[in-house]
Amino acid sequence: MEDPSGEAIAGAAPELLVAKAEQPWARMFVLAILAGAFIAFGSVAALVAQANMGDGGAVRLLSGAAFSVGLMMVMIVGAQLFTGNTMMLLPCVTGDLTAGRLASAWTIVWLGNLVGAVAVALLFAASGGLGDGVGEAAIALADGKLAKTPGAVFSSAILANTLVCLAVWMSMAARTVPAKILAVFGPVTIFVAAGLEHSIANMSILPLGWLAAPAPVPDLASGALNLLFSTLGNIVGGAALAIGIAYGHDALARQSGSK
Repeated sequence: MEDPSGEAIAGAAPELLVAKAEQPWARMFVLAILAGAFIAFGSVAALVAQANMGDGGAVRLLSGAAFSVGLMMVMIVGAQLFTGNTMMLLPCVTGDLTAGRLASAWTIVWLGNLVGAVAVALLFAASGGLGDGVGEAAIALADGKLAKTPGAVFSSAILANTLVCLAVWMSMAARTVPAKILAVFGPVTIFVAAGLEHSIANMSILPLGWLAAPAPVPDLASGALNLLFSTLGNIVGGAALAIGIAYGHDALARQSGSK
């Protein structure tokens, strides 16, 4: 992108998002598995940062900074992450993407993210990584998430994906890898430090908490409820951010007028 201004990003975003939505299904699924794995690595890093450190504000900030590496990998590699793809609702509004293609892309990417996230969680547990306080941090984090009401999860997820999609949106203007890293770092650190709900991160955090328990008995019903409401909230947050920025820069009117 030659012009990195906010208006230029808003004008180019629908085309960029359509290109992601129209990738071949097999390629999309593989890239989604990778994204789920990368975010799971971020979850692991965050838990390592929390291990034996208490729950103070500084620890939360450190945990958020560690987790941000996961989204950095997603953006640099060009993987398919569901939470970022919630912004695909923007080209639906402009008429550049059909609702059917959007629904299919969201479903494939969400499932691929789940596969990648759970795979890393299982491998990390099998490697013995849940020792030395990491497992206790995983249990505490997972229990805290499952204790939230559906309304709290939904509201938290809106905020979380507003920040995540802001990081993705800003990285669209980045011309270098260091610039992408800088764009991602701040918003992601904030959302993790604030304890907000990110559906794809939860796909690894919840299994890690269950696997770390002395007698693992996964509460699958509560986990599914958390993923449902965090997914719905993430959709609202991401879509609202993309449409709001595009409307603010008049990109929606210009896109519609060009048809």
